Amino acid sequence: MHALSGYLEFPEDQREATLTALRDVCARSRQDAGCIDYWWAEDVEQPNRFHFFECWETLAAFESHQAQPYELAFMAEHVSRITGFDAHTLDIAGRDSVLGG
Repeated sequence: MHALSGYLEFPEDQREATLTALRDVCARSRQDAGCIDYWWAEDVEQPNRFHFFECWETLAAFESHQAQPYELAFMAEHVSRITGFDAHTLDIAGRDSVLGG
């Protein structure tokens, strides 16, 4: 599995546009082939800092997602205006339910 996690900070005056864009990119990304998990969440201590996590079955699935037109548009329209960021890739060997199922 291939995963990416980190955060992006956006300008406060563009909060509503950011929230709308994050809702849209989440809904679309979760439908992409190979998506295991994809989410954004605002930091409770730093407004307008949004943490993300995405996990894909394979690196190829992640790369295919990155090439989708909606993802390219999100990057061009919203990531270009970030005020801070950090991100890391993760290689995950597998996953098991903590509930045993």
